[in-house]
Amino acid sequence: MNFKQHLADQILVGEKTVTRREPSPNPNSPWWVERCAYIPGRDYAICPGRGKNAVGRMLVVSVEKVRLGWLDDAEAANEGFATAYDFTQLWASMRKGGIYDPRQKVWRVEFELLAVAAEPFPELAESGRA
Repeated sequence: MNFKQHLADQILVGEKTVTRREPSPNPNSPWWVERCAYIPGRDYAICPGRGKNAVGRMLVVSVEKVRLGWLDDAEAANEGFATAYDFTQLWASMRKGGIYDPRQKVWRVEFELLAVAAEPFPELAESGRA
């Protein structure tokens, strides 16, 4: 599964265990509106961007299509954010019009870290978190 590098870093140190993704109208997308390509019970590579080498493996625990809603701080922490406010601000900043719509449908994928690749991100090694 592809993540921005800083989010992949958070997964590798156990700070992120959930991701939410917008459903896509494209049937070739893993996030297609009709089904998510990620299957509970299977493991997948953690990639810091499309076409980048895997930095670890994760096990998908659950996949559900839900309303974005208003997260509490505990769920925001699962997403890798300090507060729900931080999550809503980033989500809105990445959307056209800068809107956070709690009614929006999203894929919610929960996962657990299985393994970290032998060669961690240079940033992790430098920070001593590797």
